[in-house]
Amino acid sequence: MLELVQDDEVDDDWPFRSRGEPRLRPSAGSRLAAVRRAFYESAFAAIGTGREARVATYVRAVPGTDVEAAHALLAQYTQEQRWRVSRERFTDPPAGLPPGRRPALIGACRHAGSGYADGILVSDRTALPAADETYESYLRWLHDRFAFIAFLPPAYKGQRCDAP
Repeated sequence: MLELVQDDEVDDDWPFRSRGEPRLRPSAGSRLAAVRRAFYESAFAAIGTGREARVATYVRAVPGTDVEAAHALLAQYTQEQRWRVSRERFTDPPAGLPPGRRPALIGACRHAGSGYADGILVSDRTALPAADETYESYLRWLHDRFAFIAFLPPAYKGQRCDAP
């Protein structure tokens, strides 16, 4: 996704700039998606072809989420990808934590960063910190340890884990 570069950010003295066309740049979300994909591919290159990838599942439970069904859906996806689910599953509760605190996500990162899993599978971007800087720091920390974060594809088999 691209966003328009504001006029006050454009250097008018740059001789190679086309004056008639608007300047565009990748949005923060698309840049982070590209970073996540690159780190994902790098981690799988490190795993090689000799073994299955091991993933830990992480669910950020919001009110109305069936946690067991969410972990089961993530586990089903791992089987279809020919990955192996780690023995550990991580769930942050829907309430009772200060804003921004996600001890289970930190535990999942430590689990993967310690080599017990190759990555973390989550439902989507909303399961992770909303602040782009924090999200990027998780991606980079895991990448430094040859681990990754993977998302469940959108509308995976049309199943949802929300309560009706």
